Amino acid sequence: MIYRLYHFRNDTPTFNVIITLTGIHWAQLLDVLYIIDTFTPFQVAPDWSKYNPAVSALLFGVINFILLYNKKKWKSYDEEFKNESPRDKKIGLILVLTYLIGTIILSFVLMIVVGEYKASLK
Repeated sequence: MIYRLYHFRNDTPTFNVIITLTGIHWAQLLDVLYIIDTFTPFQVAPDWSKYNPAVSALLFGVINFILLYNKKKWKSYDEEFKNESPRDKKIGLILVLTYLIGTIILSFVLMIVVGEYKASLK
């Protein structure tokens, strides 16, 4: 996935990878927290009246950068995929885009379902 995102556009590839994965991972984390908050007695979802979502997303981005960015490892991905056929490149791109778009759609669907469930309990 990192290789595909890194080579998706050549403007700022490192920034593209970190921002894209931060957005996806942050949405997935929030989905999990809201599901736990809704279907268990634990209150783990953030109260946005007390926390700024932009600050939490930025903090999550910094953590993602620290955990994911490794220039040597990313260069090894170039070596690994340098002889990849055009067909394999296209399939890989389709799989990554399907994952990214699917995650975004699933996040919205889950938020709607959780919201409807909470509304039905009141």
